[in-house]
Amino acid sequence: MHLAVTITEVARAAAISKSTVSQYLNGRYEYMSEETRCRIKQVIEQLDYRPNALARSLKQKKTHTVAAVVSSILNPFITNTIRGAEDYCKETGFNLILCNADDNPDQELAYIQTLSAKQIDGVIISTTGRNTAALRSMNQAGTPVVLFSRHFPEVGADTVSVDNRKGVDLGLRHLMRHGHREIVFFVLPFSESPVSPRRERARAYADLMREYGLSFRPEWLVETVNDEKVLASRLEQLLAGPGPKPTALFGANDLMTMSLVRLLVNRGLRIPEDMAVLGFDDWEWAPYLQTPITVVAQPSYTMGRRATERLIQRIQGKLADLSPVLEYYEPELIIRRSCGEPCWMKND
Repeated sequence: MHLAVTITEVARAAAISKSTVSQYLNGRYEYMSEETRCRIKQVIEQLDYRPNALARSLKQKKTHTVAAVVSSILNPFITNTIRGAEDYCKETGFNLILCNADDNPDQELAYIQTLSAKQIDGVIISTTGRNTAALRSMNQAGTPVVLFSRHFPEVGADTVSVDNRKGVDLGLRHLMRHGHREIVFFVLPFSESPVSPRRERARAYADLMREYGLSFRPEWLVETVNDEKVLASRLEQLLAGPGPKPTALFGANDLMTMSLVRLLVNRGLRIPEDMAVLGFDDWEWAPYLQTPITVVAQPSYTMGRRATERLIQRIQGKLADLSPVLEYYEPELIIRRSCGEPCWMKND
């Protein structure tokens, strides 16, 4: 029977101490030279040494496992964020558990409680905002929490988000450059919701439409669920009602924009000839539609990596003396064809 190689054998073969091998396995490379690192790596590969994960967890009281609790796995923004998180975990020797809360506060709370009981090392979360007390307790009890996309100061945790006002500004100014003044903004319910991106984007639209002297009408800030029957009814009211008609639709997230595009196509309206469309968030097939969709994109992959990096730094105690921070990333306007852009036009 083949016996598992021990850390003692690795240390002996590399002619160094067990503590140095342990530091290497825990990623504390600052305590050793590059030559020592290379020697340990070579010996580990030669001996096919595999650390006993359970033993390490019991000794260190760490599982080297983190969780991502997401609002909806169907959302392309979330999918790309998790790809970034997972890649960073692989590079740093951590495992990632994915929990889909479906924007349901009860389901989210159940995950928080389960993860706490399982002694997970830390959590990144795009929270509903209804369980901030539970997240704050988890964070204060020694299981670090990092928020992404949605910011809630009362949790007392690091947050990685995007500058939502700037994103709406980029979209509106692009539409203005193509002659649009009657612009409707479709956003998920925000009046009674604590979810910060919805509120920030809705507020930015209302403020900037007035600031730029555009045709702001309260009914053009459309607060709606992303259900195509409901959206179809709201769109019909806008197009059939009295007064000025919109010439452009701005979707506040990727799923909303997808639904609007389908509704316009099903109604026989041409994009952008009959109605311009612009979305906040990019998605995989937006460039490949008959009319590629212009979007304000978030650096979702980078945001996922950064949120996970911040979390693992907290787990490792590297940020113990630092207060939580809110990091904003810059959105990017990706110009395609859905707002009336000529074929040769490049990104701003």
